[in-house]
Amino acid sequence: MIVKSVTKCGKGRFLVGLESGLSFPLYTAELAKFDTEAGSDLSDESLNEIMTRVLPARCIKRAMNLLQKKNFAENELRTKLSDGGYPAEIIDTAIEYVRSYGYIDDVRYASDYIRYHSSQGRGKNRIRMDLARKGISSDDFEKAWDEMSELDLVPDSGEAIRALLEKKHFSPDMDIKEKNRIIAFLIRRGYSQEDIYREIFHLT
Repeated sequence: MIVKSVTKCGKGRFLVGLESGLSFPLYTAELAKFDTEAGSDLSDESLNEIMTRVLPARCIKRAMNLLQKKNFAENELRTKLSDGGYPAEIIDTAIEYVRSYGYIDDVRYASDYIRYHSSQGRGKNRIRMDLARKGISSDDFEKAWDEMSELDLVPDSGEAIRALLEKKHFSPDMDIKEKNRIIAFLIRRGYSQEDIYREIFHLT
């Protein structure tokens, strides 16, 4: 397997690219050990050792170090590992490892996110979109939302809307333009138009 390129990608780290399209990170000492200069022919034995012993252990360690600092959704963790130059199959191995020990759990991640952000005045629709951007599936979101609701850890949407209407000094007598501005604000917060108009109706 011909080494096509060797590019520095950090302190003492290099991204090795093969003609096959596969690329992976190695440290300076490993470049010499596996003879991975640009243009060299990487042996099958060396490639096998890199892909089955060197990279999986290092990628798992990287994943664990990241998770010690903060919680990640699975997709976020995959992105972090990919940014480090690890091949997809190596990332799959690391993800499976940390998942098997419960270090990542998208439902748990979503539950924590829901509990915090719903208490900060965000509605279901906004939280759903925020979590979708983090790679949380609709099924995992709904499961987490239902669990938090059953535990009474999600504020009632009506109460939350009323609190925000009061905070914005909403009045049935105010100008229609100002009303629409407040309604648009509540929609951006993630509350449904149906819930918003129901609470406004009760104020009239």
